[in-house]
Amino acid sequence: MREFVVDLTNVATYADFVAAFNVGFCESCKGHWHGQSWDAFHDYLSWPEEERFRLVFKGWEGCCGLQAEDRRMVCKILADNPHVEVVFA
Repeated sequence: MREFVVDLTNVATYADFVAAFNVGFCESCKGHWHGQSWDAFHDYLSWPEEERFRLVFKGWEGCCGLQAEDRRMVCKILADNPHVEVVFA
């Protein structure tokens, strides 16, 4: 199973989260998320050619770049994509 690692270790702002997601995931899919829409975040999860893949959020617990509502939105979107195996590391 292909694995993508989004390193949130030094993420302190929402913009940092967007940048980390781009580096760890979107760029591998030849894309770039601007962070202006959660719908676009959702759409990117269908871009890899693999039917299933693993998405690892390294440093999720210590990440202070997402407010509580943003964390809930990320988790809801990930839950709505059963083809994505999610690891919060």
